[in-house]
Amino acid sequence: MMRRLVAYEHGEPEQVLTVADLPDDPPPGAGEVQLAVHAVGLNFLDVSLCRGNYPMLPDPPYTPGVEVAGRVVAAGAGATELLGEEVIACPTLPRGALGETVTVAADLVVRRPADVPAIEAAGLPVIYQTGWFALERAWVGAGDTVLIHAGAGGVGIATTQLAVARGATVFCTAGGPEKAAVCRAHGAALAIDYQREDFVAAVQEATGGRGVDVVVDPVGGEVFTRSIECLAFEGRMVPVGTAAAPPPKVDPMELVGANLSLIGVAWGSAYPWHAPAAVAKAYQELFSLYRSGDIRPPVSRVVPLAQTPQVLADLGARRTTGKLVVQVGADDG
Repeated sequence: MMRRLVAYEHGEPEQVLTVADLPDDPPPGAGEVQLAVHAVGLNFLDVSLCRGNYPMLPDPPYTPGVEVAGRVVAAGAGATELLGEEVIACPTLPRGALGETVTVAADLVVRRPADVPAIEAAGLPVIYQTGWFALERAWVGAGDTVLIHAGAGGVGIATTQLAVARGATVFCTAGGPEKAAVCRAHGAALAIDYQREDFVAAVQEATGGRGVDVVVDPVGGEVFTRSIECLAFEGRMVPVGTAAAPPPKVDPMELVGANLSLIGVAWGSAYPWHAPAAVAKAYQELFSLYRSGDIRPPVSRVVPLAQTPQVLADLGARRTTGKLVVQVGADDG
């Protein structure tokens, strides 16, 4: 028997998730590996999954958790070279990582360097890969100015660190003075408390009316719409999520008239399958930036498996900052 977090219906995380003792997973099939789970990173998509509004929604029962650090303890045909390796992986739903073991496709596994601890490694895949590809596809480089919404959240902090490492100047929005301070601590040159001031006016004032080169938006809704007003000539709008609400439809001619670009980025649902070589290259870049100290996963809370439902409830209610990680088993390597 093994412990696993499981939900048999959709609803608020604290109402539908429970830790259950379930039969052991079957042996991995060809091209699969089974991990003993050390740590699991939590994301807003785990909340969306519970609530039943995740775009690719699996039928119950399901287990959340799409990023994991663990050790390969069993391997199917074609994957035996990974046996015993410490790895990072992104499981596919409904077989999420929030349990003592998880089986994943070997193609979705990357070896974890010994100098990257499991707790921090569990915070790398989703937020840093999302931030990496958002900046890469928006051609962010030295001298650019980037506005990042929800700057005190996981994606916001990761993207801020990565943009600063590229030589960009970063503006962030956040709700309240404490979250604004978090943004500044991770490299933001300007932290805008949207509860106290209009972020469009603040951006225009800070740039002398020019606007920013790039906006990275994990929020959606009216934040997305108003962000277009923040863009400079040939600016790039990069939506990466809809934590608040789906954005209204965009009139293409609005973009044409202002010479703007709209670049959508959905990492976890596409890149590992469509661009595995690019993902592998990004991981190596992230490991290098970790070693140089340019990035550091912003792990703010580490909790045991039983506390996951309440922590996800806090995440859904925007009561958290940084990255939340569930520690399931010890990394005895």
